Amino acid sequence: MPKGEEVEFEITYLPIGEHHLKSYKLVMQIVSGPKYDFLLVGRARKPGIKLSSTTVDFGPCFVSRQPFPLRKMLVVNNVDSSAISIETDFEKKPHLDVLLTPGQVLMPDSTDEADKLQIPILFTPRDIKSYQETVTFDFNNLYKVDVLVKGEGIPLQLELKDPDQAFLDFGIVSVGGDVTKTVPLINKSKKPVTFKLRPSDASQFQKCNVAFAPDGEVTLKPREVLPLEVRFHPK
Repeated sequence: MPKGEEVEFEITYLPIGEHHLKSYKLVMQIVSGPKYDFLLVGRARKPGIKLSSTTVDFGPCFVSRQPFPLRKMLVVNNVDSSAISIETDFEKKPHLDVLLTPGQVLMPDSTDEADKLQIPILFTPRDIKSYQETVTFDFNNLYKVDVLVKGEGIPLQLELKDPDQAFLDFGIVSVGGDVTKTVPLINKSKKPVTFKLRPSDASQFQKCNVAFAPDGEVTLKPREVLPLEVRFHPK
């Protein structure tokens, strides 16, 4: 190398995990010249991020004719001393979407709830089957975290316990008479069903002096039976 010329040496520290580089000795020997010792010091650690969970489980969800997205929130908190960027390359699918704004940055931890990032996860089951997807979040373009999102599309099975009772015959009832028959409904679904009785033509039933009980909102657990009462009181 000519006299007075400079040369640069590039030293790359690229740990694949948490690591402490402590006084690592590097020797530079000049041909027919002096020897120089260097001590390399460094530390590698994961970004200080905290996720509310690495699994988002929607469980059994009803498949309806007009699919409606179900929402769960994934909370990400920065417990580091510096700002941390977060990205994901997940592409929206018909049954799953992750609402993360590109270029999102998390500021250091604070007691203020607003400083925590809430990421909406939208699940829209369209078929009767189990779903499972992995969403990868990239922090500072260095550290990746996989979040498992799963759920199941199921049919809504609220049925008559006795199918023959789909036709209910009160027979001959005298004027002023009062006859009540019970029609058991059973929930054969994997999850509770909440419903409200709404006759297709309520006014017509009232004219015919037919009433149903209960007439309010009802929730049936799986395999639970509801004794639906149908009353005929001709005037």
